[in-house]
Amino acid sequence: MEDLMRRFFLILLFGLVMVGSSLDPGGVFLLIFPGSRATALGGAFCAIDDDVFGTYYNAASLGFSTKRLIGLQHANWLPALWPDMYYEYLSYVQPLREGLVLSGALTYITTGETYPVIDGQEYEPFRNYDLSILFSVSSVVYKNLSLSFGIKYIFSFLAPDWLVREIGYQGGGQGQAWAMDLSAFYKFNERINLGLSLQNFGTQLQYVEGGEKDELPRTLRVGASYIPYKTGMHKVLLSADLIKILVGIRLGETTIRDEWKDTWKALGIEYTLLNIFNFRLGYFVDQVGERVGPTFGLGINYKSIRFDVGVDQLIYSFETSNYRISVQYGF
Repeated sequence: MEDLMRRFFLILLFGLVMVGSSLDPGGVFLLIFPGSRATALGGAFCAIDDDVFGTYYNAASLGFSTKRLIGLQHANWLPALWPDMYYEYLSYVQPLREGLVLSGALTYITTGETYPVIDGQEYEPFRNYDLSILFSVSSVVYKNLSLSFGIKYIFSFLAPDWLVREIGYQGGGQGQAWAMDLSAFYKFNERINLGLSLQNFGTQLQYVEGGEKDELPRTLRVGASYIPYKTGMHKVLLSADLIKILVGIRLGETTIRDEWKDTWKALGIEYTLLNIFNFRLGYFVDQVGERVGPTFGLGINYKSIRFDVGVDQLIYSFETSNYRISVQYGF
């Protein structure tokens, strides 16, 4: 029982870490940034194209893709909170024809095995987890403009039904929801991209029958990227995103300054040498959630394979390691 309650406390703490105390959405795992490259750039990825992890940040960026892409990311997520917590992200991009692309993504996070003990009796262990499955279609609708529409299924498994009732709650320990994503991507020219994404607009998430329903973390993301310097040997990319969680906003009760403070800001710079070696720095600001600090990472491109490592552990107010490893392949 003690182990189980620690798990529930961890879920609560995880939510506070991700969104801050002023918000109260469900499905906060949907706010974790996937992809090592994006992580190293501080999460400023809404206006970057030709990357398989664009399925999360802005699926419309994939509307210009001409080849199939597959990518996998693994992270031992915030081990200072729980050593067995893992975060996985799998993504696939399939061009159907020029200017029309289908993509999909699977998100999965778990805190590992739980071994319940009630009144001295041991019960069968279980693994709690959250997952989402996303399917998106992206289309170039006018010259350099791509639009995307996505459908997302969210499922959360906290504990078996019998165990939830055993500790005094009515109903089950699972919740589910449906949501949609809308996004736009505009290639202003060969050096400047603009991106806009609306995410997680859908039904509410309810864990316990008859209990309070939680809003999904509806998100507005706007971004821009710029290539100020590019030669056959060198390339410099700059990116910036503003990210607003559209939950807990009370019109008339907060000021523009309050909402700006509650908006996440992300900046990133990437230097590429010989189209092989990538060096990245970023900076992320979430004042309400007390996540502020630099991010960094490295990447290697070899033919159609890209291997990346991204680190964002310095943004947290507590001491921890936190890095992502990802690989993607184009064919």
